[in-house]
Amino acid sequence: MHRIPSTILLATCLAVATSCGQSSPESATLVLTNASVYTADAGQTVSEALAITDDTIVYVGDDEGVAAYIGDDTVVRDMGGAMVMPGLHDMHIHALGIVEPDSCDLRSTAYSLDGLVPVLQQCIEDHDIAPGEWLIVLQWAFSQGNQPSADYPNMRVALDAVSTEHPIFLYGDDGHHGAANSLALAMAKTLDGRDVPINAETLVGEYADFRSMFGLDANGEPTGGVNEEARLLIRASWFEDMLGMTGDLDDTLSRANAKLAANGITTIQDAIVTPDTLAAYGRLEDRGEMTFRFRAAMAEPPDSDVDGIDAHLAELAALRDRYADNELVHADGVKLFADAVLEGNPLTAPPTLPVAATIGGYRQPIFGGSIEDGSFDVVGYVDQDRDVCQQVRERPDDYAGTERIDSFVAEYGFYPVQCHPQSGTLARPEEFLRTYIRKATEAGFHVHVHALSDKAVQVAVDELAKVKPIADRNGTSQSLAHVQLAAPADQARIGELGISVVFTFVWATPGLPYDLMVIPFIEQIDGIADLYGPESYYMQNVYPAKTIEAAGGNLVNGSDAPVGSRDPMPFVSLQQAVFRSDGETVLNADQRIDIHSAIAAFTINGARLFGHDDSVGTLEVGKKADLIALDRNIVELAESERVYEIGETQVTLTVFDGEVVYEAARD
Repeated sequence: MHRIPSTILLATCLAVATSCGQSSPESATLVLTNASVYTADAGQTVSEALAITDDTIVYVGDDEGVAAYIGDDTVVRDMGGAMVMPGLHDMHIHALGIVEPDSCDLRSTAYSLDGLVPVLQQCIEDHDIAPGEWLIVLQWAFSQGNQPSADYPNMRVALDAVSTEHPIFLYGDDGHHGAANSLALAMAKTLDGRDVPINAETLVGEYADFRSMFGLDANGEPTGGVNEEARLLIRASWFEDMLGMTGDLDDTLSRANAKLAANGITTIQDAIVTPDTLAAYGRLEDRGEMTFRFRAAMAEPPDSDVDGIDAHLAELAALRDRYADNELVHADGVKLFADAVLEGNPLTAPPTLPVAATIGGYRQPIFGGSIEDGSFDVVGYVDQDRDVCQQVRERPDDYAGTERIDSFVAEYGFYPVQCHPQSGTLARPEEFLRTYIRKATEAGFHVHVHALSDKAVQVAVDELAKVKPIADRNGTSQSLAHVQLAAPADQARIGELGISVVFTFVWATPGLPYDLMVIPFIEQIDGIADLYGPESYYMQNVYPAKTIEAAGGNLVNGSDAPVGSRDPMPFVSLQQAVFRSDGETVLNADQRIDIHSAIAAFTINGARLFGHDDSVGTLEVGKKADLIALDRNIVELAESERVYEIGETQVTLTVFDGEVVYEAARD
């Protein structure tokens, strides 16, 4: 950073044939020169220089032309050829959760069950957790490791070995999976607050509606794994536990603010906001610390009572009105879970099926071999039409009990429970989902729907289509989060309706441990060698970014941090939007998008979803000065077939509202 001496200013005036005594543009407050300014405008224009006056871009062009904006008090930065681009939009993040907590945090490290036990025992000691108090474990890598052993055949046994004096609960790093020990299961409460332990008996009685969300052994006893809403039976405070919604919210949010700036993120949509966390965002703005524009996607109601939707939305409308005059905080969005997740568990016996609702139903794979020696594989599938399966369905009681189940497995190689067809469930009754989407749209809210699997996408798109005329009249947006799997017809409808799809692009990456939890339950494959067969329904429709873009949909970035990682890692996600590869395997090459579309997803498309694309999202004269500088040119990397280096990109400078809010330390 330096100021230009008056002698150089005079020479500059003459060089651009402008008399310094004549009328000239008002001096800018900040000028960037010698840069590669990627504007992200419709033509993907690249310029050399940019001038900012207060919070507004007043010039984009070449170095010669920007000289007219340089005055005695102008701060001029020679960018040394660095790439400059608009500030990033992260339109599905849980910002409080990106801050490292002072608690037991596994940081997504994969442990076998043998390795996990001593780590958690050390957590009890390090955090001085007294007997009877909870051990809450965050960022458990649910999709890697967790191999059973002779000592610990399942997660419940392993967690019981950690402690029988502490109730233990693990939160998966995806925000949907969990695990509990026997004491925690015994302390369960119904949603209306009654003490009812979780066991084989109550899972076919009191908790029958949640049974599919538990990992179960052949006798129906829980093996420790527990997913989705069933976690609330054990820990009713998962927002607070996992998403950083406890303690000093102001301090946590200040730290999150700094982390966002360091990542070049200047606009976010927080995908689960409560009145308390909304108030913390408001206080951040009041203190003058806020370095990002913010939309709250307010949390949905805790139950599925259709009759309670109006009262819930009235409360949210009151919050929206309270913040209506704020410049940076906008409380005008709602979040709705339409489904759960698509991961099963091939390491349990019998294998635990995924929970999310699917159009075609789930397969029942048979796994064999050993993780330790690399022989683990899909060795077959249950033919649910065979006579014995029909008998199991007709007379299930005849195939119950340990001795009968063991003999069945010995004879047929699979479990009686695998004879029962399953297709998963929606997160809420379909009537509730449709009613909530309609009523929230009528109430003037931006509607953001978690729809990960094809059935939830189908239901959400169908209802969004019905209320689109209302959304258009209100000027509100319609968006889906994640869309891991969507049927071709729904991909086309998303495009026709212009719906925004907030992809977590970093998930569009092949990975054998994870993909074994998903693909064999959806496709009948001929072993691991056939896992990525290009002709399968899953591979043709997994994270269908290119197809949705071509159809007219609006592709947007959303990290979902702290899911997967507390780091929003925007450039790893941007890389995978283009690459979709681990360096060897590509996860559906036909769905790769080009670098310009990827940048748009992180900038102008996110601004379009937010509804402020007239003021941010591109670097154009008259727009707000939200911009970042990078340590490498990501367009050149992509176009020189070095896209795999994009993920290493670091932000060197972040400007928000014309002010420098982050600058990387220089070596």
